[in-house]
Amino acid sequence: MTNTIPMEKLARILYCSVYDFSRIFSLAAGMSVSEYIRRRRLSQAVFDIQNGKDSIIDISLKYCYESQATFTRAFKELHGQTPASARKNGISLKTYPKITFKLIIKGVIEMDFRIENKESFKIIGFSCKIGSGEDWKEFLANYNERLKNDDSWGGPKSYYHAPLWQTEAYSYNHAEGENGSIIGAELGDKPALGGMDVKTFPAATYAVFTITSKAGEMEASDAYARITTEWLPASNYKIDENAPKMEVYLPNGNPNSNEYKWETWLPVTKK
Repeated sequence: MTNTIPMEKLARILYCSVYDFSRIFSLAAGMSVSEYIRRRRLSQAVFDIQNGKDSIIDISLKYCYESQATFTRAFKELHGQTPASARKNGISLKTYPKITFKLIIKGVIEMDFRIENKESFKIIGFSCKIGSGEDWKEFLANYNERLKNDDSWGGPKSYYHAPLWQTEAYSYNHAEGENGSIIGAELGDKPALGGMDVKTFPAATYAVFTITSKAGEMEASDAYARITTEWLPASNYKIDENAPKMEVYLPNGNPNSNEYKWETWLPVTKK
């Protein structure tokens, strides 16, 4: 808690990408890695403050805050009190203990999957460089707005009478580290339309899972958690980091129905 914690190092320990580590951690803990670290540091800082031996500025620096002002602001946001007032008796404060694990029984609910060998393919649609959750929300909002108007596509919506593909954070250019996502349809033999992005993806093997969602709920996080923690360890596969993870939405499905089915495509390779 008192040292810089590089996400790349944590991901390497678990033999996965930073993106996958962050997502798996959030599913398991119910919060992001950075938020967990922030809460743990501010929890530990309480005990240092109440010891009364170190100054607030020294405690700020100890827990990797650049200044006392930044530390004070974060401390008050979490605890509802200033660091100085935390030294008084009778002050209500919060604590966040270390994460612990417990053994639970899983695997009794069936999972429908198939293995697909997909040749190199192109997706035409709208792409976004993933930088934060806000970037993604803005991207989806703009995407849905552009869907309403044929003219904004530079052509007809007939492309999207086909299954709708959504790739997750994936490096389009590993050399330049250009991470992004694209929502669109498989281009196939059709000509590309103006005003739209086209991304080419490599040939890969996919484990394809059919997910049935409840009315109005996509439950992507639950599905991904089960695939990662139940199916993957029991299979003879590991995640292929050279291909994109994808979700595929069928053109005639109704997301508000009780039996809406969609697919998640996980790139895999033999262990």
